[in-house]
Amino acid sequence: MRPDPGRSGTTALREDDPSGATVRPGKGPPSPAAEPGPPAVSVPALTVPEVFTALNGSRRGLSSAEAAARHARYSPNELPAVGRGHVWRRLAAQFTDLFAVVLLVSSSITFLAYALERPRDPATLQLALAILGVVLLNAGIGFTQEYSAERTAESLQAMVPHTCRVLRDGEPRELPARELVPGDLVLLEAGDAVPADCRLVEAHEVAVNNAALTGESDAAARVAEPVPAGPPLEARNSVFMGTDVVAGTGRAVVCAVGATTEFGRIFRLTAAAPRQQTPLQRQVASMARRVAGLALATGALLFAIRAPGGQPFVDTFVFSLGVMVALVPEGLPATLSVSLAIGVRRMARRHALVKQLLAVEALGSTSVVCTDKTGTLTQAEMTVVQLWAPA
Repeated sequence: MRPDPGRSGTTALREDDPSGATVRPGKGPPSPAAEPGPPAVSVPALTVPEVFTALNGSRRGLSSAEAAARHARYSPNELPAVGRGHVWRRLAAQFTDLFAVVLLVSSSITFLAYALERPRDPATLQLALAILGVVLLNAGIGFTQEYSAERTAESLQAMVPHTCRVLRDGEPRELPARELVPGDLVLLEAGDAVPADCRLVEAHEVAVNNAALTGESDAAARVAEPVPAGPPLEARNSVFMGTDVVAGTGRAVVCAVGATTEFGRIFRLTAAAPRQQTPLQRQVASMARRVAGLALATGALLFAIRAPGGQPFVDTFVFSLGVMVALVPEGLPATLSVSLAIGVRRMARRHALVKQLLAVEALGSTSVVCTDKTGTLTQAEMTVVQLWAPA
């Protein structure tokens, strides 16, 4: 996924304010009535002294007091938590599927038939409980898989370093990455994970791996000199949260933190992506509608045929309900869930994390995958695995 070049994530000019106000360094807190707009300056196009001026920093780093003041004004340098909702609400969502609703209605009808029939047949009660059990089993399988996957799906968070080295009061310190603020001077060297979006002010053969943002696995050289204004990810003097330093050493001034970074924007986009129905969901929902319509029509027809024939009303009604329930394939949802769960477990053994059961079927129905190059879906390496020699 390549971020939109039209949006800038390399400046610290926008504070996480609910009003969307714009903050310009040295101008104090934003006005509540301020309108969001483009950054006042393009940090990559500035010279090193101008960078320190624009971001209210210095070569000695921020003072402890200034850092504390900015930390109170800006949001923490961490990705926003994705709201997963209450556990019981997510469990209840397992019962909103159309086929689950049909089965719940079938179970209720069977319980009603058991209550009306005389004498009461224990087999009717067993059928009602069996249908209800199928619904509960299906919901339990789906909820367990999705809940366990959600607990491990926050892999993007793991790409953000927990600690970093900065200059504070002219002295190098190791601090939690969440305490970084715009204007901080970060010390980088080979092997470090970049903790925020930064503009390099000192670079000694620095190279970074931007694969997390661009899909390019090759090391990209970085410089400290100003570059023409353009798309943020094309600025050769900027480094971004979620990327890694693979060579060299350097110093960089923090321009954006947390959700205002390029990586944070991608994180928000993935978290806010609308949920779409898979082909299997659409097919099952269509079948559920047809089955429900056929069951209701058949039950009503049989009731209309038997009622005028002198049959007791209750017996006729119970018979019609029984036919309606018999037309519903109660075991289908559980069979689908178990089959998909087996597929999920098989993929997990191959280190593929599946958040939802239905995603397995959606992946299986995929016929075309569009990608720009190797390295996006592969390990970006070529290794000899077999060798043939004469004789």
